[in-house]
Amino acid sequence: MLEIVFDENKSSDFLGQSCRLIKIEDSFLSSWQKMRLYVRDLLKEYAHERVLKFQTKQGNFLYFLALAFSIESYAEETNLETVVFEVEDSGKAFEQYRPFAALTNALRYMRDLLRMDEKEAYADIKRLGYLGLKIHEDYLKKQIVVQWQEGKCPQYFCANQKNAAFLLIALFKFWAICKDEQQRIGIIGENVLGDVILPNLSTEDEMIEYVINKTVREKCKLMTD
Repeated sequence: MLEIVFDENKSSDFLGQSCRLIKIEDSFLSSWQKMRLYVRDLLKEYAHERVLKFQTKQGNFLYFLALAFSIESYAEETNLETVVFEVEDSGKAFEQYRPFAALTNALRYMRDLLRMDEKEAYADIKRLGYLGLKIHEDYLKKQIVVQWQEGKCPQYFCANQKNAAFLLIALFKFWAICKDEQQRIGIIGENVLGDVILPNLSTEDEMIEYVINKTVREKCKLMTD
């Protein structure tokens, strides 16, 4: 899994070794889709590099760029191990990156589920209790119920089909890692209803974009203010 690092060192070195330094003028990356395509091209161009270091504008732009690297390097068809971003304050940058790191984890897990046999995927979902999620299988109703936080008026999320179920799990994993305060219950099964009915999207990219829109884009603008 690709490592994202924030470094206050303003040279082209990282951990005492010289690495490729790339300066990005972020004005031409005016959309998230352009950013993903740009990162895809970088991964091809520098496929044999183990470390890339970037100088770019800080703020949400930087964190979305890191997210794009994490998404595009999922298949790991590259030697790249570490992406380093030059920042003024590494501690502050890391704190602001936390929701993006949680999203990276949730998206990777969703994509792993898509590559599993369906029965294996559902069995794996039931093991997510270590995150603080309460997971219950109702054999009579043929449902899996996922609960995050206790509360009198939780929001209900429902998934009727496999890909919708994986979207639901990605969202709940994100909220669990971020220790979100809102109470939510997710129901996976046939003919279930709730406050939010998750779509059964057909492509992985559509699923990735849906999860991004329901998580970090609600709190952050793509580019810095």
